Amino acid sequence: MKALDENDLIETVELNGGADDLTEDVVWATLARGGFSRTNTMSGRFDAQYPLALSLLEPRALARILRASSLSEGERTSLPEPIRKAEFLSFCLATAGRAIDERARALCDEGELIGSMVLDAVAMASLSRIGDRLARELFRWASDRSLPASRAFSPGAGASYWGLEHQRLIFDHLPQKPLDVDLTDRFLMKPLKSVSFVIGIGAAVTQAMHPFSCEGCTRIDCAYRHIPEDEMVGDEAA
Repeated sequence: MKALDENDLIETVELNGGADDLTEDVVWATLARGGFSRTNTMSGRFDAQYPLALSLLEPRALARILRASSLSEGERTSLPEPIRKAEFLSFCLATAGRAIDERARALCDEGELIGSMVLDAVAMASLSRIGDRLARELFRWASDRSLPASRAFSPGAGASYWGLEHQRLIFDHLPQKPLDVDLTDRFLMKPLKSVSFVIGIGAAVTQAMHPFSCEGCTRIDCAYRHIPEDEMVGDEAA
């Protein structure tokens, strides 16, 4: 990693979220994707755990926008192909916080599997919201400068064969222990309900319609491929 010159750091974006960002319906939709239906039994367990889950949330997000020229040649080559010629790179991290993650694991250890899953669903929904807000802030930053922005590329998520080991690249370009998130030797994040990604910005980048679509990625055989056709740049998160 090259030493970062102060002129290479263009801007830092920090966001805080909270319980007001969520609704019960959003959390139920997350549970439904995991195979849980809104039965009377499940609703009772949900109602018992939901207030606790909201009180434990601490969603935060951070991005550093850097000149791409601040990266070494090897680092630029290691980026997903669609953003290797970007003028700016935004290294991003979002998390739902440690408290809800630790409580969910404690409930699981105690055999309270449904309660643990409710907390996990709340954390995942919150993480999705704060991550989306951060990415859209970066889209606006690019739009204000009449520059296209790529989709968000997350290590290990199937994007352009970008392996999990590239978590190190993202963390190397963020402050030390950002948002109280640790990166393990196996490139996993703790707390688990955290996500890292990079967005490329510049004239050589293909504009993505949605930050978490696969627009601009050439890997058409990817099992994770997702291009939402009903969402446009600048739309507010639902």
